[in-house]
Amino acid sequence: MVAVEKNLNPVKGIILVIVAFLGFSIMSAFIKVCSNTGMGIHEIMFFQNLVALIIVMPWILHGKKVSLRPQNPLLIIGRVIVGMLSMYFYFVALKLIPLVNATLLQNTTPIFIPIIAFFVFRKKITLKMFCVMIIGFVGVTMILHPGKGAINPGDLIALFSGFLSGLSTVIIKLLDDRDESVKLVMFYFLAFSTVVMGIWSISTWTTPAGIIWLYLALSGIFYAMFQLLLILAVKYASTTTISPFIYLAVVFSGFIDWIVWQEVPSLLTVAGAVIVITSAIISAIHHTKHNIPVHYK
Repeated sequence: MVAVEKNLNPVKGIILVIVAFLGFSIMSAFIKVCSNTGMGIHEIMFFQNLVALIIVMPWILHGKKVSLRPQNPLLIIGRVIVGMLSMYFYFVALKLIPLVNATLLQNTTPIFIPIIAFFVFRKKITLKMFCVMIIGFVGVTMILHPGKGAINPGDLIALFSGFLSGLSTVIIKLLDDRDESVKLVMFYFLAFSTVVMGIWSISTWTTPAGIIWLYLALSGIFYAMFQLLLILAVKYASTTTISPFIYLAVVFSGFIDWIVWQEVPSLLTVAGAVIVITSAIISAIHHTKHNIPVHYK
């Protein structure tokens, strides 16, 4: 997570991160509804990022003047591309598999970070973290249900999104080490995603109909809310404190799945989810103690 000025109030930080990931789960549900109408993922992302950019621009422009000239352009480009691809594949997965499965597999980020950190920072993977990773991937295997026949491609796509999210998180760490502004990082991510997805949408453009306009707007509103509340949460509490609460997104998604789509996960999926979340929390706490961020979208 990009560094922000601390004014510690752990309870407030926890509340903010819970509301942030509730917003992320609701956003994901709107994305799933829109994608089920046949609208292209790239067009959905265009509207979502455009709305989010409009909402966060007053915050970006507020206060001390922020130069739009990045100190680390290559890292900014890397963050934008990897982050955009992570979200794209997550949205593709939402169209193919239940919301709770997509959310859980996309939030395997902390399990991938030891591998990525080894190659980027040359940080040795301890025996403890190696065991945590293995246990985490056992949980992932349980969720994928390989014994029931062919694995749903959506599960693998969501898992790949989790890997990309981990890579994006490590790039954020590199930007943090170089004192790059969190506002600048967010601006380029949202602006670049809007432009790229907008251009991609031209050839297959489908004008949204009726209430879909509202769903697209709400997906952008909740995405902006998620980003801003997550930044505020880190201002009031350490990432070690808030990391466990990130996985309430899985609970929120499961509840939405049940209410909206009448999807009930199998016992094997629930058991796998418990193992993955436990492993991810242990990994997240370990990495925050070593000054490596654990989550960023």
